Amino acid sequence: AGAALSSFCLSGIFYKIGGTKVWPKIMDISFLSTFGILTILAWTLTEDTLRNILPFIDVFVFGGFTLTIGAAWACFKLRFMDQLMLDYVSDEELSHPSIQHLIVRTTQMFLVGFTLMAVIAAVNGTLSVTGNNTNTLRIVLLVLEYSILGIMLTIAQWLYPEYLVSEKGMKMIGDKYPDECAAWEAANPDHEWAKE
Repeated sequence: AGAALSSFCLSGIFYKIGGTKVWPKIMDISFLSTFGILTILAWTLTEDTLRNILPFIDVFVFGGFTLTIGAAWACFKLRFMDQLMLDYVSDEELSHPSIQHLIVRTTQMFLVGFTLMAVIAAVNGTLSVTGNNTNTLRIVLLVLEYSILGIMLTIAQWLYPEYLVSEKGMKMIGDKYPDECAAWEAANPDHEWAKE
C-alpha cells in the first residue's frame, strides 16, 4: 500500500505541475484501493489465514483492477482509457470517432485481460493450496498470466493505434462511423484531421 500511496501522491504532484490533465485517474484509485485493502487484510488476518490466501494474491490484485475499471465504466460512464488519452490528444481530438473507438476497444480489452489474469491466478492458487501444483506448472501459469499483460500493453500502446492511423484502419473508421465522422468534421472544420 505504501508504493500505491506514493504513486497516488506522485501522480497528484504531476497533475499540479501540469504533467497530466486528470487526477486522480481510475487506475490511481484502483491501485490505492486494491493494495490498501490487501494491506488491511495483511494486518488483521491471522498468519495461518494469510498463508492460505497468499497463493491467491494475484486474484485480488487483477480482480480489483477489473472491478474498479468495470465499476467506473458501468456506474459513472468513465472509461479509464479516456483519462489516459487526454494526456496525448486535445479535447476536440478525444471526441473523434477513431479515438472513441480506440478507447472503447482498449478498455474492453483490459477488462477481459485482467479478468483472464485473475482466472489464471485462481487456477494457480487452487492448485498450490490443494498440493496439485508443480514448480514447472506454477511458473508456466505465471508466465501465461503476465504475458497477457504484456500483450495488452503492446496492443493498446502500439499495434492498435498504428492500425487505426493506417489506410485500412482509417477506412474501417469511415465505414463504421460515417455519420459521427461527418459530424466531427463539421464541428471541427479547421482541424488537420478534418482535412484528411
